[in-house]
Amino acid sequence: MKKALLIDDTGQVFASIRRVEIGKQAPALYPALFLGGAEPRLRRTRDNLVASVEVTKDRAAIVASYPVMGPASPAQLAPPAAWLLVVERNISPQKAQARAQMWALVVQRSGLLATLAGLLWLFFHFALTRRVDRLVTTAHRFAARDWEARSGLSGSDELAVVGRAFDQMGERLRATQTQLEESEAQIRLLLDSVAEGIYGLDLDGRSTLVNRSAARMLGYSDARELLGVDAHATWHYARADGTAYPPSECPILQSLSVGTATHVERDFLWRKDGTRLAVELWSYPIHQRGRHIGAVATFVDTTARQRAEEAQRFLIDVSTQLAELLDEKRAVERVARLAIPQLGQWCVIDRVDDEGVLRRAAEVHQDPARQELLRALSQHFALGGRALLPTARVLRTGRPLLGDEATQALLDTDPTSTEYLELLRRLGTRTAIALPITVRGQTLAAMLLVSDTPGFQYGPLELSLAEELTRRASVAMDNARLYQQSQEAVRLREDFLSVASHELNTPLTPLRLQLQTIQRALGATGHAEVPAHLLSKVEKALGQVKRLSQLVDGLLDVSSLSAGRLRLHLEEVDMVALTRELAERFADQASVVGCQLIVTTDGPTVGHWDRTRLEQVFTNLITNALKYGMGKPVELHVTSSGGQARWSIRDHGIGIAAQDQERIFGRFERAVPSRQYGGLGLGLYIARSIVHALGGNIHVESQPGAGALFTVDLPLEPARYVRGPEAPVSDTTDAP
Repeated sequence: MKKALLIDDTGQVFASIRRVEIGKQAPALYPALFLGGAEPRLRRTRDNLVASVEVTKDRAAIVASYPVMGPASPAQLAPPAAWLLVVERNISPQKAQARAQMWALVVQRSGLLATLAGLLWLFFHFALTRRVDRLVTTAHRFAARDWEARSGLSGSDELAVVGRAFDQMGERLRATQTQLEESEAQIRLLLDSVAEGIYGLDLDGRSTLVNRSAARMLGYSDARELLGVDAHATWHYARADGTAYPPSECPILQSLSVGTATHVERDFLWRKDGTRLAVELWSYPIHQRGRHIGAVATFVDTTARQRAEEAQRFLIDVSTQLAELLDEKRAVERVARLAIPQLGQWCVIDRVDDEGVLRRAAEVHQDPARQELLRALSQHFALGGRALLPTARVLRTGRPLLGDEATQALLDTDPTSTEYLELLRRLGTRTAIALPITVRGQTLAAMLLVSDTPGFQYGPLELSLAEELTRRASVAMDNARLYQQSQEAVRLREDFLSVASHELNTPLTPLRLQLQTIQRALGATGHAEVPAHLLSKVEKALGQVKRLSQLVDGLLDVSSLSAGRLRLHLEEVDMVALTRELAERFADQASVVGCQLIVTTDGPTVGHWDRTRLEQVFTNLITNALKYGMGKPVELHVTSSGGQARWSIRDHGIGIAAQDQERIFGRFERAVPSRQYGGLGLGLYIARSIVHALGGNIHVESQPGAGALFTVDLPLEPARYVRGPEAPVSDTTDAP
């Protein structure tokens, strides 16, 4: 035996009759085996898995090559590569020996010896053939991955040596295969134990490995059903909406073709029964000896996560839409529309009106064509004076009806009426739930949700979502009621202010005239004849009447502003002259509180405004500055620039906290206790409303203990039209 080699797919000698050759590269040891016509023959043997036997050109030896499947690696997703068993037997000695013996016998005994020589040749031939056949049989069994095969050859000739080498190789391969099987079993156990789905792909996109979790999530009882199939065509063939998903657009196949990793956060796979599975997908390339041979993909079921995200978005949308509604009827109708199709195919809401009568408040069907059927259902009960049992029971008990209980109650509402049952059938009725809508502990309405989806049941998630919807509906209904009540309260207050201010103003005018008449009469008499305390009392009485008139005028202004009846009479006004006039008018009052009024200007400032209303604004601001200025100077400044006039007043008194600087411009709002400073808290509200009506703006800058700076900006020329007064901003108020 010249040589016997087992060569793996990399060209390395795995086993040989010569131990020194093991582990070396076969092409380097025996170049003749891989040169010329021999090399294609070996390649065909390996690729086609077909053994070949040939005689060398010099007829001195026989070369046999056999394909042997290499041991499989559990870490490999590609099939095991073919190895080569190459055996070369030198037959020259046998041929020469047989020829010599045969000629000797011919010479000695031409007839008999020739016969004996032939028999001898046949003996050697068949003996050699049987031993070679045993080697060939062993090689074939190795090729079939039967590592238990043994040649069983004994003796000391070359064939026996090769046979023992085969036997040793079989032992090694069996031990290696046992280790690989144990390792593969352990890896398979690990793969089947993880919750993530895992599958391998070859370069053609066919599955080479599928773990138990992947098979279970895809609806298969045995992962072997998925081996070798086109993965994209089997479980990734459509988008979420059911439309076809071309392989050219699949990110997994795209990354497979270029050998890169990819991550798809939101995707869908399709189960065996045709239902979709929401997943998050990852794909990673597989490389073997520098070659890209496939990919491994992992995925997790994100159905619960996506449903939770959808529920969260749904509730946010519900809150946003309901927050815009301040009408109770529209809020209830919006709730019914929002519930469909998220929570069913149709929805009705029944509520108890102010007279205690149960009435249909809303009815919505997902299919507009069947909306008329819902109206027919309402009319069916309106004629009979009855209501749907599920909503009636919920309104009576205040507890929800779930699943079979609600569905049966719906069917039992009018079980003898074929018209009613036909309406339910045409509407689509498979399962239902009914929930109360409770406002401040009182059940005011009930919502019935009905689904017609085959196999669907209202589970914990749907129930939780429906309960959240009813809670938001309760808040919306409560807010609408409170808004209507507040609007009614505002209307009543405005009516009261209007009536009260007019009623108060009626006796004030003659009272003021009488006091003025008394004052003039006392003045004509002479101070010597009139007690001083009497003149003082008359003056104080006139002051109190004036103050009361101002308060009444403030109430009248509030009433006019609220009703949008503030009228402006525009004329040319010198703002500087008006400011100096007011400073002189308030000089006595300023001296009483220890303040000094300082007026500064940057030149004439003349514009078109309502002089009376502008004087009212400045008067309110000067009054506040003197009231809260703590006896320190009050500075008034007038300037104009770019078609705008700016009037400002600064005091150095108690100041205003930042959180109060918007609130003080509201009606009846103050930044300090009313007992300490008095007033109705209307001055700044009226001032801002007038300034806004004149097309300007007013704002304040202040810090507690550092005084306040109020600034009024007005256009010098009026716009083409004068805006009506703007309603005060919510949560704004009057200066201290």
